Amino acid sequence: MEEKFNEIANEYDKWFETEVGKVVKQLELKALLEVLGNIYGKSILEVGIGTALFAMELRKLNATVYGIDPAENMLKIAQSRGFDVKFGYGEAIPFEDNTFDITLSMTSMENSKFPQKFVKEMVRVTKPKGKVVVAVLNMFSFYGVSRRIRGFFSKDDLFKGMHFYNYFELEKLMKAFLCDVSTNSSVFFNPSPPKFILKKAETLEAFGRKYLKPFGALLISGGIKC
Repeated sequence: MEEKFNEIANEYDKWFETEVGKVVKQLELKALLEVLGNIYGKSILEVGIGTALFAMELRKLNATVYGIDPAENMLKIAQSRGFDVKFGYGEAIPFEDNTFDITLSMTSMENSKFPQKFVKEMVRVTKPKGKVVVAVLNMFSFYGVSRRIRGFFSKDDLFKGMHFYNYFELEKLMKAFLCDVSTNSSVFFNPSPPKFILKKAETLEAFGRKYLKPFGALLISGGIKC
């Protein structure tokens, strides 16, 4: 899978610069920050930091962000943006126990064949009473269905072979390793929304997160190291 990400490293951020991508990024970031809580002065490890797209936003809020990733071309971009990064996989995080205030994975665990080990490793490197947050793509969303269908017809599709999660599956996994787990989701419109939907994105987001929580495109679950 890292081969695919190495190939698209220089193009990866471009979708988030589109009209739809900008809206999606802001909605996802807002939902993520609500789960992360106060990050001022905190040390954060992002497992699967990629190009550091979201890490840059966390740094603006005075968090110190470190990262690991198995795609070396992605790491080069993250490093060029001023982040301390290492090559590594979520199943074998190259840091010592109890190192970080927060450990985060943003759309990375979908590539893991061993998600239990992935979360267990995140917990291991987190300080006692620290926070672990995992965000994954939701199979039961407009985006999830679209990506899965596309994967059936293209062997080179980026999302082919990824494991998309559902709300209850993710929450069960997190509760096996963490205390005080809560799960939410973000982005409730389809991948090609009309402009009037984008203009109402915040309203739709508030409605979706209240009444359609299991069906947002991005699932975000956080818990405390017991």
